[in-house]
Amino acid sequence: MINIKDLTITYSYGDPFHIPFLSFAKGEVTSIIGKNGCGKTTLLRTIAGMLPYSGSIRIGEKECREYRGMDRSKKTAYLPQMIKAVNMDVRTLVEHGRYPWHGNYRRLSAEDKAYVSEALTITGMNEYRDRDLTELSGGQLRRAYLSMIIAQHAEMILLDEPTTFMDIESQELFYRIARQLAAKGCGVIMTCHNIEQGFSFSDRIVIMEDRCVKKTGTPKELVGEKEEFRKMFGAAVKESKDAESLYPYVLIK
Repeated sequence: MINIKDLTITYSYGDPFHIPFLSFAKGEVTSIIGKNGCGKTTLLRTIAGMLPYSGSIRIGEKECREYRGMDRSKKTAYLPQMIKAVNMDVRTLVEHGRYPWHGNYRRLSAEDKAYVSEALTITGMNEYRDRDLTELSGGQLRRAYLSMIIAQHAEMILLDEPTTFMDIESQELFYRIARQLAAKGCGVIMTCHNIEQGFSFSDRIVIMEDRCVKKTGTPKELVGEKEEFRKMFGAAVKESKDAESLYPYVLIK
């Protein structure tokens, strides 16, 4: 569980970022939706302990800033939008996800190896486990890094635009993975440009505009806010009854 209260992030330019209250629960997928520059990534990076803040971000039983690096990594795992294809095979990358649990000097335990194997299976990357990252497609590379994040076995997973460079089939796989992780009790928080995908696969939606939270709610609670969506995004969303629709929620004018 993550509880935010009176959060303020001061930029070196422009107005400060302020959120009076916001919460994220374990066992749920939450999509943060908003235009570029509205503060989605800043919020994720702050929760991940990467940016200073005033106010409160409580992760579990402690304030975010009170966690040491490895202890924080057992609570939250963060995957940025921009990732690199370093000279390393997939399995070694995924094994890095176990670092918070064993540190620099311990060998991987049987439990560590089981988490690595499970993560590769969940993401469909087992067949690529010996492949160098530089040999992967953009979508495969993102799935390799997602495998590392899953192997980290944190309580809350923070994903910044996770389906970037993924084809439609890979995007569908990712969202099924997100639902699977939530079903196991993990909290998944992701930024999302595709409104219809966010509505279709999430338990809760957070709508951001100009570095503040405009609305929060379930997809069913927010789907009626058509005029508000048209003002913010130039399009609205509706629930589709068409059996041939790719998603249960679709964009409309």
